[in-house]
Amino acid sequence: MSLAERVADAWDTVFRMLPHRAPTGLVAIGHPSRTSPVLLTCNYSYTVRRLRRILRGLDVWLLVANSNGINVWCAAGGGHLTHHDVISVIRTSRVDERVDQRVLILPQLGATGIERRAVEQATGWKTKWGPTMAEYLPEYLARGLRGRKAWRKAPFLLGDRLQMATMWGAPMALIGLPLIWAVASLSTALVACAIVLALVYGLFVALPRLRVDGYARWFTLCAAATLGALVGLTLLWSVSALSALSATTLSVAVFVALGVLSIDLNGTTPDHPSDINTRGGRPLVELDAERCTGAADCVLVCPRDVLQMVRGARKVSIAREADCIACGACVVQCPEDALHFRMPDGSYVAPETIRSTRMNMLGKRTISIKPASAAKTSAPTPTKRP
Repeated sequence: MSLAERVADAWDTVFRMLPHRAPTGLVAIGHPSRTSPVLLTCNYSYTVRRLRRILRGLDVWLLVANSNGINVWCAAGGGHLTHHDVISVIRTSRVDERVDQRVLILPQLGATGIERRAVEQATGWKTKWGPTMAEYLPEYLARGLRGRKAWRKAPFLLGDRLQMATMWGAPMALIGLPLIWAVASLSTALVACAIVLALVYGLFVALPRLRVDGYARWFTLCAAATLGALVGLTLLWSVSALSALSATTLSVAVFVALGVLSIDLNGTTPDHPSDINTRGGRPLVELDAERCTGAADCVLVCPRDVLQMVRGARKVSIAREADCIACGACVVQCPEDALHFRMPDGSYVAPETIRSTRMNMLGKRTISIKPASAAKTSAPTPTKRP
């Protein structure tokens, strides 16, 4: 990796909450021919560079769709990467003039926003869901576009957690350092920022073993902030910089930083539903067994392995409801509208509502997406789960 790439990766990671746009269109990796595979991705610059590195040595076409510079999962969930964007880049890139085959490999984490069948109907291309992690792509391609079950589940490895910690912690430190320095002193600012960074990185490293769902996250974050403040005060005392002003400033800074983190800590992990999207209560996915035809689209796109096929029957069952993160991918992809959400108050969220709207930053479905097809609007009566 070149120095320029390292700098660009660091920049995109530190300021990951901001869009970082790469050019859209068709990108040749290696020396692709008219029979080489075609993969679709977003135009988040870090993702494009990472795919170039992972696919180095292979001959593939990379179709970069406009996601407004946002990564695949966030863009799909926020309405920035939909089937309309996929259809648009297929047409504008004129990829059909460069290849003879018509198979497009879609990123599985885009299933919350990309209606696969709408792409096929509009373009004539056949679509397949690729694995959740880009690192699996070389083997996926070598296996003739056949995946493994384990590749469908989105992992949250240590490297991923450190990236998320950098996304949260680095901007906090960059903003907090001059502010705290102006209010108190340089030593207070340095200690406060060091404590905040240590807490954020420590929380993400330990995340698989911490309770951060529901109200438990408040206890976890408050305990971490209290511990951090005590350590910070001790450090200030050890360098003879402890005063009423420095103690107050440091304590406020630590609690404010973790308060910001609490806004949507879970939304930056693949293990829990977004805190923002579940402010009205955690929705439950429900299955209407009578409508289910066993197409298995939902099974193929679920990043938490919640759904499974029923042996001996062309039906799907909800096997691990507690693991559902309410991303909506299964609902969006079901061709029979057999899946939907039920809110804690008993209200029914229709499949077409999930397809045609996205959550805003207040947890309200106000972002409209042009629907790909007519909806089935009747609310089904859920059947009992096995």
